[in-house]
This record gives sequence, structure tokens and C-alpha cells, in this order.
Amino acid sequence: MNAMNFVMVAGMGLGLASSLSAGTNGFVVPSFRGSPNAQFAGWETFTVATDTGVGNSPDMLGSKSIGTLIQHEPNALVLGSGNIYNQNFKSEFEVRYAASENPSLVVLQVRTAGNELAYDSVKLTYAGGSESATRTELDRQSFGGPPGSPGSGAFVSSKWEWDVTGKNAGNFSLLFNAADVSVSLDSLTLDVQSVPEPSAWALVLGGTGLLGWTVRRRGSR
Repeated sequence: MNAMNFVMVAGMGLGLASSLSAGTNGFVVPSFRGSPNAQFAGWETFTVATDTGVGNSPDMLGSKSIGTLIQHEPNALVLGSGNIYNQNFKSEFEVRYAASENPSLVVLQVRTAGNELAYDSVKLTYAGGSESATRTELDRQSFGGPPGSPGSGAFVSSKWEWDVTGKNAGNFSLLFNAADVSVSLDSLTLDVQSVPEPSAWALVLGGTGLLGWTVRRRGSR
């Protein structure tokens, strides 16, 4: 089988498996999602395989335009399932956070098929530094033959969480790399809880003070 046919067969196989049992299996909803000063973005169908200066915008229901996903290594392609797949190179992914709020908590969840990520490569980088986080495995589903045999692999869902309170990480990137070739990026989500802007705190505190003054005034009548 020549190289081109192998790529096509591998792509179709991963696309079929993805359509049957991928998506966001095992992903969790952080406790702060949906609360004030919380933002969510999710990617499930990718359209740009390599870095063209455009990237992939969030497409999951309820997503905000707070980030862009870029894959930097060449020769990747988008499968029929919407996954980003790279047969010949180890993919290098980056999520660029593009909102203006100053984050306090950041939660990244990623699902891959085939080979796996280099989990020690996952980092949050910002102007003040770069930080790793402890990985939590959320789900694992093997497919194909025994590990290492042709066509074998696994769907794996993972989660990382960073506390960046007070670190001025308003503009950050999330970086994660494939451990080997033949990694298929299936989906990911980004949740960010932000510190309220000073003006927002002023409104809250001002409203509290006004309420207290009103209560005291009524009590003195």
C-alpha cells in the first residue's frame, strides 16, 4: 500500500470511529460555567488543519469568541469527521485566549483519537511565565487491535486546570503537542472564570452601600 492510500485509509478509519463514539465523551462542566464573569468556548468540528493565519473558531453551542485554535505542524489534514489528523508529523496545538478579562481559573479539556498527546507538554503561557497543571483522565475507549498493532488506538479525554488569580494572565496561550504521529484532535473545551473589573466591583459595592444607607434612613424615621 503506498503512502497516499495509507493516509486515506487511516483517515477514513478514524473518521468512522469518530462518528461512532467521539465528541465530548467524558467532558465535565466546571462548577463556575454559566456564572457571572465566566466564559466558555468549545471546538468539535475543525476546518483549518495547519497555521494559515486564520485558525479555528469555537463552534459548540453556547460558545463565545474568546479563543482560536491553531495547529502549527505541516501536512495535517481535516478528516470527514472534522478532526485534525497528522500522519507524518507530531502535531503542535495552540489555543490563543482573546478576551479582555483578567482570568482567575482556566480549565482545558481535550479529546484525541489514535495516538495520544505528550501530556507533559501541556502548558499555559502568559507574559509573566509558563505553568503546567495536573492532568485528570476523564475517559478512555480503545479501538482496533492490541495496542501498537496497525489500526489500533484509543479515544482519550483529559482535563487540566490552572489557578492564575493575581498573575495578570489576561492574554494567554494553551500549548499541547502530540506524543507521536497519527494523533487525531477530536474536540476541546475552554472555560475561563475572570476577576470582575474594578468598575463592576464599584457598582456592586456602591449598590450595597446605597442599600445600607436606605435601610438606616428608614430605621431612623
